[in-house]
Amino acid sequence: MKIFLVATLALFALAACSMPNTTVRTTDTRPGIAIDGAPDGAILHVDGRQIGEANKYDGQPNVLVVEPGTHTVIVKGADGAPLFDRKVYVESELKTIKVH
Repeated sequence: MKIFLVATLALFALAACSMPNTTVRTTDTRPGIAIDGAPDGAILHVDGRQIGEANKYDGQPNVLVVEPGTHTVIVKGADGAPLFDRKVYVESELKTIKVH
């Protein structure tokens, strides 16, 4: 009976010991694009791809993360007319595009 009790206590002691829990987090260092002043219903296109509603990427807090380099950015109004159509060079950090 004594051996059973010692073995049970040893098992509980081993079960209580666990490996340390570590978390590794990496931050995304790619630059981002924010769209300022886009009207409701405006659609964002980057490099020929439709991204979504432009006002969702206003930098508060969402930005569109892109690779560094030159990108063609087009913001089209709800009627499909271009509100912004330019090549934008994004090197690092955040590039804010103002749509008028």
